[in-house]
Amino acid sequence: MLKTLSLCPTCYKKIPAEIHFTDGVVMVKECDAHGQFVAIVEKSIEHFSNFYEYGTLGNSNTIIVHVHNQCNMTCPWCYYPMGVEKMQDAVYYDNLLRQYKGWRLLLSGGEPTIRPDYFQFNEGLDRAGWDTGTITNMLRLADEGFFAKTSESPLYVQDGTYKFAMSMQHPKNYNKEIATQKMKALANIRAAGLKAMCIMFSVTSLEEIKWIREFYEGTKDCYSMLRIRTMFKNWDNKDDKTDLYLSDLHSAFMREFWDLAPLIDRQIEHSNSYCLYMQMCDGMNVSLSSSPTVGNVDYHLTSRPVYMLAMDGRCYPVPLAQIINEGISKGWKDGYRIVGGDKCTS
Repeated sequence: MLKTLSLCPTCYKKIPAEIHFTDGVVMVKECDAHGQFVAIVEKSIEHFSNFYEYGTLGNSNTIIVHVHNQCNMTCPWCYYPMGVEKMQDAVYYDNLLRQYKGWRLLLSGGEPTIRPDYFQFNEGLDRAGWDTGTITNMLRLADEGFFAKTSESPLYVQDGTYKFAMSMQHPKNYNKEIATQKMKALANIRAAGLKAMCIMFSVTSLEEIKWIREFYEGTKDCYSMLRIRTMFKNWDNKDDKTDLYLSDLHSAFMREFWDLAPLIDRQIEHSNSYCLYMQMCDGMNVSLSSSPTVGNVDYHLTSRPVYMLAMDGRCYPVPLAQIINEGISKGWKDGYRIVGGDKCTS
């Protein structure tokens, strides 16, 4: 048995939790107001025990910041409540995050590239001394004039790497027009002679890994890292409750990429529920991760210092910030009702 901390799935209060090894890795926790909850963290005890203790503390100091409250896509698994947060300027973030000066800012949303002042906003952060990257759904990267603007400044290109983390999914998850725009974005990156920081896949079934391998063979010159995450239960408040654990993803990945001799790096990433870093013989870095829900989030698995600025104005490890945002959008924060301020706990 392992002792840790988690969150109440009803009021989002921090509560003690225990991890037991029975039929899988099971979390048991109890809220003094809402009772006991049980959730499966990982179905494979062997897989969990192999990687639970490893971490990358101090290796990647990054803060993810939601800088736009709208998006030009509607992904069903998105955790971010659109239109809730107020858009702020570069001065606001410079003042708010001053204690983290020297860390990198990774701009997110919504979709940050559709901010009307996106380029000016980045330039303002650059003048204030921040190194920035952007998480993007790639649609604006398909615009013919987009790369002409970014190539004018070292803010966007460093050592030939375009500082974007690009979000990609299986084509079944969106219409033909969006799929065409995403492929056009990759063609634009290739034409500019650049590479993106990484490309990130959110998978809803393991069958999608075969398509990712085919996609990889045709596009691997466009990015430096391949990231794949399972949509664990597709978040608690979504309809799709498919269980895809990290052990499942790892096995499926090895079946499709075995010939590239993926080797696990013991520097395990904990910015998601938990994650494996890998490297393939062709030089590509790989990250496999499972996305947490409020039901199974484990504070001991959030040791990697990739923080996210949550809607309450504080920085948390990424999965906690995502879940705190979800709780705030439901009207809860730390066991309190946000509206009315009534304390839920006894």
